[in-house]
Amino acid sequence: MTPFIRRIAAAGIAAMVASIGFAGFADADVNAIKYRQNHTKALGSHLGAISAVMKGEAGKPEHVAGHAAAVAGIGAIAGDLFPAGSGEGKTGALPSIWEKPGEFEKAWMALRDASAKFAEVAAGGDMKATGAAMGTVGKSCGGCHKNFRKKQ
Repeated sequence: MTPFIRRIAAAGIAAMVASIGFAGFADADVNAIKYRQNHTKALGSHLGAISAVMKGEAGKPEHVAGHAAAVAGIGAIAGDLFPAGSGEGKTGALPSIWEKPGEFEKAWMALRDASAKFAEVAAGGDMKATGAAMGTVGKSCGGCHKNFRKKQ
């Protein structure tokens, strides 16, 4: 192979590797968004199940603690669900998440703290106290939705 052909082949291989790398980054962003959306759907599903139990519509009171523990687990990692670069595409996330990281951190930490307390209270079995703690979780959700989520 001549030096000229080797350079063309090397350039072609480099371009192919680079395009695979860039495609991987694009997929990573899409995957981060899907991952985040799955978490938020799970959070809503657990809260919906708890609500059904609290209203006496379905389930058993002893189910609440397990759902509340799952809510706390999601709340604990909420801040990690918004990596840099995951604000573009099919997402409800506003750019303010990345533009105002300190404010966003305060908002998701409120969810983390409220959901941890909620799980603790729910484990005690007192449905009245659990309902109040669930209300605090709902308020903390609003802290992100109002400032960091596109209007639905």
